[in-house]
Amino acid sequence: MGFKQKYAYRKLAKMLASQNRNPVFPALKKHSKVGVIWQPSEKPAVHFLRDHFNKQGAIFRDYCIFDADSNPPVEANSLTVVDLNWWGIPKPDKIGEFVEIEFDLLLNIALEPNFAVNYVTALSKARFKIGSSPNDENYFDLNIKIAENQDAMFLAKQQIFYLAQLNKNSD
Repeated sequence: MGFKQKYAYRKLAKMLASQNRNPVFPALKKHSKVGVIWQPSEKPAVHFLRDHFNKQGAIFRDYCIFDADSNPPVEANSLTVVDLNWWGIPKPDKIGEFVEIEFDLLLNIALEPNFAVNYVTALSKARFKIGSSPNDENYFDLNIKIAENQDAMFLAKQQIFYLAQLNKNSD
């Protein structure tokens, strides 16, 4: 990890230390707010999740984080390399609206985590965050280890499966 990335993660840690967050397991119902963080290669999984949660009557919002090799069209719900400052930290005006939404559930299906993905996930005001990280230290309330099965659709289905199982147990 280079100097710039160490600085960025240290700055993120300070921001997180000032937050007081208590995860709340979502009892998903009609009009629940669901957010998804994804990368361009995971588009079919985003459509799968959108269809699943729209059938339940949830309000669905997604946020795509592009990598350095992409040249995407400019959209409100995306973050590109142009939207990062010199340190690699996302500019507040670009992510501010998404991270301020109090989602009942935030799903992260990004398979190649990078600082921008971690930053948006960590700062999100979502009540409950689910994702996959091989690291023990991550920004999720529920970390699903998918090991060698690195597929966004598999991860999305696992997230829905575990949500359903946990909702059965909490009833």
